[in-house]
Amino acid sequence: MVWIIIIVLLVGADQLLKQLVMSALTGPSTITVIDNFFFIVHRRNTGAAWSFLADASWGIIVLSILSGVASLVLLVLTLRLKKARYQAALALMTAGAIGNLIDRVRYGSVTDYLDFHFGSYIFPTFNLADMCLVCGTILLSWFVLREPDQNKKVGSGQTFLS
Repeated sequence: MVWIIIIVLLVGADQLLKQLVMSALTGPSTITVIDNFFFIVHRRNTGAAWSFLADASWGIIVLSILSGVASLVLLVLTLRLKKARYQAALALMTAGAIGNLIDRVRYGSVTDYLDFHFGSYIFPTFNLADMCLVCGTILLSWFVLREPDQNKKVGSGQTFLS
């Protein structure tokens, strides 16, 4: 139950931040947080990471379907796993997938707003849902790689869910 609450809170925070950005930045404006480094902007991404599939008219449909399926699978795994560290990582991933799915369904694009500049390089703009997905994926990878003995047991009759 605690994982559902965490997912709901993260999705709620993601949607609230996106709404604040959409209402505060209606035109081509920018809020400078740290001069020449960190900005709040309002960008629409009709694709996935780094605007992948943004130019394909069918891309948003495919991404929405994939996000929906991934969200359900991640949610089920979060609730079925027995180890809290895996559940935490999957809850982050679930919240991120659901946060961006809501945008795709409601607006036909994802609202991104965190913009970082490193000299002449501008990192792709992202949002809280993206951070949840990336951090959850890194954590899950770390946990799986740090438990090689447990992972071997999966092949010997024990399930990943135990």
